[in-house]
Amino acid sequence: MEKKLYKDQISTLNLIKYYLHKLKKKGVKVEISPIADFVTWSNGMGLQKLRLLEFKKIISVDFLKIFFNELISIGKNYEYKVISSKIPNKKKVNIIYSYCKKEDFKKNYFYDLYFNERSDRIPGTYWFLISLDNYIPKDKIKNVFILYNNKKNFNVFYLIKYIFQTITRKNSFFYLNNTTNTTQIFSSLFYRTFKEKKFNLYLPYENRPHQNAIIKIAKKISKKNKTIGYYHRMPEPLQTEMFYKINELDTLLINSEIQKNVFTKFFSWPKTKLKVVESFRYKNIKLRRKIIYLPYEVKNKDFFLTKLQYINDNFVHLDKNFKISVHPLNAKSNEHILLKNKIERKIYKIKKNNLSNICIILGEPGSVASQCLHTYGKVIHITSSKYDVFSSYIWKNVKVQCIANGIYLYKKNSNKKLMNINKKKNNLRYFLSL
Repeated sequence: MEKKLYKDQISTLNLIKYYLHKLKKKGVKVEISPIADFVTWSNGMGLQKLRLLEFKKIISVDFLKIFFNELISIGKNYEYKVISSKIPNKKKVNIIYSYCKKEDFKKNYFYDLYFNERSDRIPGTYWFLISLDNYIPKDKIKNVFILYNNKKNFNVFYLIKYIFQTITRKNSFFYLNNTTNTTQIFSSLFYRTFKEKKFNLYLPYENRPHQNAIIKIAKKISKKNKTIGYYHRMPEPLQTEMFYKINELDTLLINSEIQKNVFTKFFSWPKTKLKVVESFRYKNIKLRRKIIYLPYEVKNKDFFLTKLQYINDNFVHLDKNFKISVHPLNAKSNEHILLKNKIERKIYKIKKNNLSNICIILGEPGSVASQCLHTYGKVIHITSSKYDVFSSYIWKNVKVQCIANGIYLYKKNSNKKLMNINKKKNNLRYFLSL
């Protein structure tokens, strides 16, 4: 079973690699197009394109739906603005390109969750932030620039203008979407803000199209500007979005040797581009026990309920001490609330003694599976997707056991760390001082 899974995953990776190579030869900017961004944990254009490639199809209804939604969404992007800060005339500064939301702002500073750092504690360092909720603090925050969408009303004229501007470009089909449009807006505003400055660029890197555009702009401003990405996430089963795409990124900081090996062997990263460091994001990883994690996107409630029932009957007795965790972004989602309620009704009525403190993950595991392995040493995973399953042939320090169709038990089988943590040195200030 596991060998077949591994062969399927390798086949998928080879298919993506071939397709990206083909697009590059055609002159497509694969680093900024969502059609070449093969995120499998979210239902976007990349995932739908991957399915088309695997089934050798040209088009599908699902792909067209997402393409249309991406196209129409452009109409809401017509008025992005930047809240500016002052940068004294210095020889060189540090710019951190990151994200923000309302709860990240305190009275006089911004707290970056990815780098685990305050904006007022590092001299000569400035934040250029993408606002995820368009919240702007009442008072300006020193050392912080905030990019936000001032108006989210639909503007049909802006949409039509962008379409006509884009269709004249070579390979225009790959850029007729909201992702590419916002990428161009972000990079243009970044350029206007820092075009007269010399700087080192740092960003919590996930190979997002807008991040790649910012890296290119930084090098356009000056080739002497260093560009340093930080891969803040823990290992995930099949990181199809992390194929090497952009030469202008000088260094990618990662948090373990095992992650470095996977990136070089399976995702075409040059070893010289990768540097292993202690995590900036995690000072420690909390021990997780007796938690059922709901998927980011709920696609098949009955599948998860049936598998949980099987686990309860045959493997781990689920009692009322098990908590159900919903992703913060889905806390108000009716689909997630309904699934949570169904699990509570169907599972918790069976009164049995608990046999284990193990956690159970439904659907896309994200970094949670690695966090459970790092602390507790094992975790159960329920999924129907081959993209979501760990393979011990790729991740050498993870033992995989298929205990039933769609149900996997992962165990950490070596002392190799999934993430390096050093409380004394795992901070951005220490790194910048080296």
